[in-house]
Parts: sequence; C-alpha cells; structure tokens
Amino acid sequence: MTTVNKSKVVQPKWQVPVQKQEKPVLKLYNSLTRSKEEFVPLDSAEVTWYSCGPTVYDSSHMGHARNYVSIDINRRILQKYFRYNVKFVQNVTDIDDKIIIRARQNYLFEEFAKDLADEKTVPAGVIDKVEHGFQSFVEKNLPEAPVNAAEFDKWASAVNVSEEQAKNPKFQMYYNSAVSTRYALENSKSITKEEFLQGVKDIISPVLDKEKGSTVNDPEVFRALPSYWERKFNEDMAALNVLPPDVVTRVSEYVPNIISFVEKIISNGYAYATNDGSVYFNTVAFDQSDKHDYAKLQPWNKGQLDLIADGEGSLTTSDAGKRSPNDFALWKASKPGEPEWDSPWGKGRPGWHIECSVMASDILGPQIDIHSGGIDLAFPHHDNELAQSEACFDNHQWINYFLHTGHLHIEGQKMSKSLKNFITIQEALETYSARQLRLAFAFTQWNNQLDFKKSLLQEVKAFESSLSKFFQNVRAFNHEYNDRLAKGDVISKAIGPLEKQLLQDLKDAKANVHAAFCDNLATPQALKQLSDLVSKTNAYITAADSELRIDQINQVTFFVSDILDILGLPARRDQLGWEDASTTESSGSTEDVLLPAYKLLSKFRDTVRAAAIANKESRDLLAECDSLREELLQSGVSLDDRTDGKSALVKILTPAEKEEAIKLQQEKKQREEEKKQKKLQQQKLKEEQEKLKLAKAKIPPSELFKTEQFSEWDETGMPLKDKDGNEVSKSMKKKLQKQYDAQKKLHDEYIASNA
Repeated sequence: MTTVNKSKVVQPKWQVPVQKQEKPVLKLYNSLTRSKEEFVPLDSAEVTWYSCGPTVYDSSHMGHARNYVSIDINRRILQKYFRYNVKFVQNVTDIDDKIIIRARQNYLFEEFAKDLADEKTVPAGVIDKVEHGFQSFVEKNLPEAPVNAAEFDKWASAVNVSEEQAKNPKFQMYYNSAVSTRYALENSKSITKEEFLQGVKDIISPVLDKEKGSTVNDPEVFRALPSYWERKFNEDMAALNVLPPDVVTRVSEYVPNIISFVEKIISNGYAYATNDGSVYFNTVAFDQSDKHDYAKLQPWNKGQLDLIADGEGSLTTSDAGKRSPNDFALWKASKPGEPEWDSPWGKGRPGWHIECSVMASDILGPQIDIHSGGIDLAFPHHDNELAQSEACFDNHQWINYFLHTGHLHIEGQKMSKSLKNFITIQEALETYSARQLRLAFAFTQWNNQLDFKKSLLQEVKAFESSLSKFFQNVRAFNHEYNDRLAKGDVISKAIGPLEKQLLQDLKDAKANVHAAFCDNLATPQALKQLSDLVSKTNAYITAADSELRIDQINQVTFFVSDILDILGLPARRDQLGWEDASTTESSGSTEDVLLPAYKLLSKFRDTVRAAAIANKESRDLLAECDSLREELLQSGVSLDDRTDGKSALVKILTPAEKEEAIKLQQEKKQREEEKKQKKLQQQKLKEEQEKLKLAKAKIPPSELFKTEQFSEWDETGMPLKDKDGNEVSKSMKKKLQKQYDAQKKLHDEYIASNA
C-alpha cells in the first residue's frame, strides 16, 4: 500500500481592501468659532442637546416656526440619517417680565369690563380715564402728535404713515392704537360697550396696570396665561410635525434648583447679592479669571447697554447695588404685583438667563454637546447662559457646539406687528400646508437669514408638484407591473445601458446628499439633488417606454422618500412617495381597496375608446370616454391615456393631488375653449370675407365705377370725368384700369362657376 504525503493546507492570503476615496465627515457651523467644525460628541453613545424654548404669553408666529422647524430638521438628520442617539431637552419660560405684565393687564382689563357690565352706557368717569390715558400714551409714544382731540384728528389724517414708519418701526402700532381709541371716544354713545372696550384696550390696560398692578397677588393669575399659551404652542408644533422634546422643563418647576445654582455661583466668587434682595452676576470678576471669557458668542456686543437692558426686562426699574453696567440679574427681588418665592436673599423670582443654565445642566450635565436657538438670543441671553454655567461648574466650555438659526424676514422686511407683516403659525397654515412651510424652511440654509416671500413659495410649490406627479406615476407603474405578474406574464429583469445609467445617477445622488448633510446639514443642496434625480428618472421613463424596469425606478423612489421622511416629510407605508398632507388616512389603504374596481372601469373605457378611434363615425363614444375620465378625476382617480395600444395609466390621487389635477384640467379646458373660440372667430371672419367677395364678384366691371364720384363714362364703364366735370387724369385712369381689370377677372370667374 502506497502512502501519499499531503502538504498542509494553507488559507490563501486575503488582501485588505483600500477605500477609493475618503468619505466627508459631519461639520456644523459653530457660533462659538464662527466656522464649520467637525462634530465630535462627548459620548459616542449619546448626543446631548438643549434648545431654547418659547416664552409663552402670546400666539406663536412664523419666526417661531422658522426656528423650531429648522432645529427639528437638524435634529432629525442627526438622529435618522447619522444615527446618533440624541437626548433633546427644551424649556418653557413661564416666569418672565412680559408674562407678568400681560397677565396683570389681561386680568385687570377683564375686571374693568366686569365693573361696566351693568352700565347701559359708558360712564363719564371711564371716558375721563381713557382721555387721560390717551394723552399720556401720545406724549410717550407719538411725541410729534398733538394731544388735543380735534388737532389730533387733523394730524392723523394728514400724517405720512409710511414716512414715519421708516423712522420708527413701531410707529404704525402706536398710530393704530391711538386712532382706535379716538374713534371709540368720539363714538362712545353710538357703539356698543364691547366695541368701546376693544377700541380703547391698548390705551386703558397700561393705565389700569399702573393704578392697580401692584395689588395683583393671586398666583393663579400668573399661572393661567402661560399655561394657556404653552398648550397653544404645543398644538402649533404638532401641526408643523415638530418632534416633541425628550424632556420638557418649566422655569416655575425649577425655582429651588435655580436658588441652589445661584448660591454655587456666589460661592465661586462670580456673583453678589444687593441690599434689595437681588443677585447679580459679576461680569468683571468672571472676565478677569484666567479660566473664563465673557461674551464668547458676540464679544463685540460687550457693553451694549440697550441690549443688556432689553435682556433684563421692562420690570427692572433700578440698578441700585450693581457693580458694573454689564452685570445682569440672576435673582430679582419681587415688587408688589409680581410672583415671588422665598430665597436666602428675600422674596424674589429668577432672572431670565439663569433658567436655561439650570434646567439644561440638571438634565444633561456640566458639559453639553449642542445648544440651539434663534440668532437674536446670542447676546446677551446665550452669552450670559455660558458665563453662568461656566461660573457654576468652574469649567471653560459648557457648550461645545452652538447652533443659531437665522432671522426670518417677510418679503425683505423683518417680521413685526408694527409693520403689519406679523403672521401667526395658525394664519400661515390657513394659506400653506405644513409640508409647504417645512419645505420653505428646508430650501434655505438653517443658519442663514430666510426671506419668506412669494418667489420662495412658488419654488416650493413647483418642487412639491414635481415630486407628487413623479410619485403618482411610480405607484401607477407598480400597480400595472403587479397586474401583469398576477396574469402570469414573464417580465424581463435584464438591465441595459439606460438602467445602468439610472443606477449610476442614484449612486451619485446618494453621495451628493451625504456630502450635503455632512456640510453643515445643507438641506437646500440635498433637496436639489433629489429634484435632479427625479428629473433624470423621468427622462429614463420616457426613453425606456414599455421596456422600463420597475425595480430600478423603485430604488430611486425609496431613496427620495427616505430622505424626505428624514427631513420630517413623512413617507407612505410602501415608501412610494410622501404621505398626503391633508389626510390622516393610512397610506396606501385607499389605493388597495379602490384601485381594482377603477382598473376594471378603465379597461372597459380603453376598449370603447379604441373602437371609437378606429371608427370615425363613433366620435360620440370618444366624447363619452373623455367625459368619464373627467368625472373620475372629480372622484380622485386620474387616467393617463397612452399611445401604441397601451392601456391608460390609473392613478389614485390624494385630496391635494386631486385639487391640483382638477385645476390643471380646468386650465387646459379653458385654453382649448379659447382656442376653439378663436378658430370660430377666424372661420366667421373668413366666411364674411367670402360673402363680401361673392357680393363684389356679382358686379359687372362696367358697373363698378357707376357712382356719384364720377359724371361721365365710356362704353365699357371706365370713368371719363369726375363729379365736377373735370377730365380724369392719366395717373387716375391708370389706377382705375387696374381695379377694372381685377374686377373683370373676379366677375368672369363668378360667371364661369355659375354657368
């Protein structure tokens, strides 16, 4: 027996793949450096994010929408695209000077109205009170206007409001309040009490607050207003499809924490108490420390007393005990008519800036990855937050990345009530869908100024319409494909040059979208890539025609739907497009139930239509087919007729898509009707011209010139003398001869045709 020696089997060497090119990394525009920085979270397991929430005392407006929707888009991209585990915290400011003043004034005005409930007319004492309030209001806010009633009316009718508005952005607001009050006063006997009260509300409320504001001490007065507007804010955010925070913090529930935080800052040497029971942050001591820097975000605004005063609030009436004009309140001693809590320094309430430092740190710790908010908050609010927190924890960098959303302008002007371009979220949603608003914000880089104008909305609507039509077609192709499979058709899966190019286009789009998101979450560039990819896919569909490959089209559609879904534009359950913005019905359920029936109807119509086209005498049937298509469109079903014997493409439309399709159909019918009317007019004109030509042709040439213009003719009917007996000139004879010859030819043709 022979033994064969076997050598040891060795696994062949594996070559380590080398990446062809390095992928871009995520970079964010960081307000702390004013440049794009690579994003490196403190903990790979969790990204900590704090966002400045609303001060709840009035309706949320489009400025809020721009900020919170843009932040929501950024958050979604980090969570759903880059797959970070984000812990997102947002506060509600329910203790604030604006809230206190609004709550007091609303309460006092309601009590004032109740006192007049039993009065048949407005009492003289009330008229006097409003008159005095009007004078004070005009002297303070409209110093150029006379306070005398008659002189004010003359001034109000003559003043150039636009010119004054250019000088003072609040002029219109003050002007409207004053004019409304004057009207109410002058017509107090002819208008209702309710109309009178509404007319004078802006004037009388501050008067009542000045008289009785210090007597308002019921805590419920200061709780009810912010509680109501917090609910309204949450409803607005839900309507805009903004994800709720993981944690919501309210200032009113954090007062003990705030007191402890302030005590820590004092013990670290960066704050001091004053004799009135307030506590101020010591900006000088903080800035002089080797470990700290004040006003990191906007150092050029240090010392801007107007900004500092605005940040302190309008109820701060005294700077007594402040060591530097730059110092700001951590704790405010409460005056009569203000909510109050016990503290080591006396009864008081939190300053505005301290709340975010305390609440963010309590949930997210002494160092946080991301802090976001509107750019208008950068100084002093966010700079003061940074200082307070770094003073408390005695560290150098409380926030690593500060993301500030840009301002919102309306048609080139900053939004404000006084400019009459103030738009609440609810008002905006009456005109535009939540999807259109989100797209408008995504069309502009989140940290750039956004101008909400007509041209932007036109661009958004064109983009929305383009994608909606694409999704409709893709779903129709899928239904058609599934029908063929159900019938047992063998459908080729082979791909050729057209499909390979489409797959390359998809690959390029994915890379470009990734690069856009890495480049500071650049949604405008990402959306452009989606639009370009849809255009290329539409071109493929046209070129491939009946040989199109549904698998490759679906890959494109899945990708486009997925990116839109990441941006907060929800995808259908089947990923073949976005959900309809106007219904909560489950995606695809309508199509699944109704489409088979509509297909049977469409098939019958295809048969009848084909027979009508083949038989010219059956045009009535063709008209009926067109009528059926129009009626189906009213039910939300679109039939797209195709050539070469192919059946119509059946599409179930969403309510919004149906509305757009009906509008386009009406516009098409209008164009066709206009074209038809124009053709009829041309035909009528032609007939009239033919009629005139015929009438003229009946006239023998010998009778052509037998008119009062001439007095003598030769034997052929040619004129010899004019009406005055003068001989016709040679040049005139030549001209008349041409007309005679033309008429003879026309008349001879007439005679020949009727012979």
